[in-house]
Amino acid sequence: MSIQFVKSTKDYEDFLKNNQYLVLNFTASWCGPCQAVKPIVDQAYTENRNVEIVRVDFDNNRELVEQHQITAVPTFIFLENGKEADRVRGANVQELLSKLSDFNTKAEGHRRKGRGTTAVDVIEKIDDLKDIKSLIPKNFEILNSTIDFSGYEVLNCLPLYKDVKTKEVVRLESGEKSAVVSDSDSQLLFYIPLLNISKIYSILIKTKSSKDIKNESNLNLDSDDIEEVQTPNIVKIWCNSQSILSFDEASSDANAPHVEKITEEGEEWLNLKLKFVRFQNVQNLTIFIDGDDEDYHTLIEKIIIVGVNGDSKEQGRINRGEEE
Repeated sequence: MSIQFVKSTKDYEDFLKNNQYLVLNFTASWCGPCQAVKPIVDQAYTENRNVEIVRVDFDNNRELVEQHQITAVPTFIFLENGKEADRVRGANVQELLSKLSDFNTKAEGHRRKGRGTTAVDVIEKIDDLKDIKSLIPKNFEILNSTIDFSGYEVLNCLPLYKDVKTKEVVRLESGEKSAVVSDSDSQLLFYIPLLNISKIYSILIKTKSSKDIKNESNLNLDSDDIEEVQTPNIVKIWCNSQSILSFDEASSDANAPHVEKITEEGEEWLNLKLKFVRFQNVQNLTIFIDGDDEDYHTLIEKIIIVGVNGDSKEQGRINRGEEE
């Protein structure tokens, strides 16, 4: 896992809540010493596993800059139980590595937990996800918390339950019932942008059949529609599309980066293991789901994205622009 950027005040509070030993790396895209020391800090992060390190962009987090009285970058703030224990000003590598090593030794026995949204943390909090623990390899994360909902789109999709939004199908810890069905035919199409550039290992899709919902209330389907509910029989997945594909493009593309025909009946969770080499540096996913009968409603309950979280897309764009 790479060092994450603090994107908001809530992000910062989550890091504080879940990490007794936390280092804030205040940085900026225009700062030469910040970029020079970055690979050294990245390497130190892999070696000092008891301490969480997060980057704070000087220009985009003025509230934290003022709170910690940052007057220059890079600056490193060492927080123990939320209180400043030390700081390093400037790109003084020897001083930084020495203090970081001491801090890591002091933190022995305290495993860093990021924002508290690692796979283990998420699964322990949500009863409906406890049965997927065996489907997530060690050192991989659930990435749903990094979805950029400002750009999220889904086509031909109807919430199964009244007064529930379609985005609940990819949200975590919402407390809402999250199932969706295809509306006018059997096809669903999701466009899921991510806040960070990530590596995607697998997509988990929870399914439901008509018998699972027969006795439920507050549905957007009438009794006749419920009899015409089906589980998926094919899933196609693309990454880094410029925009959401059309249904014609998605259904006819036999060379999508991942195409999976569902042959196992009765599986509650579909475990779609992607070709990892094709899903590096992922900024968005497009997921096409179809059922066997084009006149039936295809039903899914949840989509879980499994992978490795990467750098902020915003910071990445700034850095590439500088290099050009």
